[in-house]
Amino acid sequence: MRHPAFVIALLALGRQPAGADQVDVVIQAGHQGRPASCAPLHVKHCNLGTAAGLQREIDWTPIVANAATETLRRDGFTVKTRPADYLGHDRARIALFLHFDGSPHPCDGGASVGFPPGTNHSFVQAWEHRYGAIFPYRFVGENISSNEAHYYAYRRVTTPGQTMLIEFGEMTCEKQERWMQPRLHELGVAVARFVRAELRP
Repeated sequence: MRHPAFVIALLALGRQPAGADQVDVVIQAGHQGRPASCAPLHVKHCNLGTAAGLQREIDWTPIVANAATETLRRDGFTVKTRPADYLGHDRARIALFLHFDGSPHPCDGGASVGFPPGTNHSFVQAWEHRYGAIFPYRFVGENISSNEAHYYAYRRVTTPGQTMLIEFGEMTCEKQERWMQPRLHELGVAVARFVRAELRP
C-alpha cells in the first residue's frame, strides 16, 4: 500500500538530522499537522486541541507561530518552526510551544505557562510581565497541569534554560475568546518582541 504524498514528505522531514546546527529560536504551533501526523509517527494520544464554537486551537496556533516567525526573521534571527509531531532533536537559544487553553468550566481558566526543570525563572517572569501588560484576564499560574510541567516536546529541544510553553488564554471562555481571536497576529508579534528582548537585551 502506498503512503499518501503528505505522509511521505512528513516522514522524510522527520528523518533529517535536525539539531545539527543551533538556531536562535524554535517555535512550535501546538497541534499543527494533526491528525495526519499521528499514525505515521506512532502518536498514542492524538490530541487535536481545544475548540469554542467554530474556532479551533489547531487553526489559531499556526497563525500566531507564523506571525512570530516572520517578525523574528525580519529582525535577523534564525527560527526553526515545528509542527505537533516530528522526529529529531533541536538546539536553540530559546524554545517556545504555543497553545490556547480550554476548561470544562468556562472562564475558570486563563493564561498560564509551563516549563521543564532547569528553566531560568527570570525568563518565565519576563514573559509573564510582558503578556500581563496586554492580556486583560486572569493569569492562572505556572505548570498548573501535568501536560504543562511534562510537555512531551520539551525533550525534543536543548536550550540554555529558556524553554517554555505558553497558554495565551482560555478559548472556552467567551470573553477571552472574543478578545484573542482578532489579535492572533498581534500575539505572534508580542512573542517576537519578547524573544528579541531576551536575545538582544
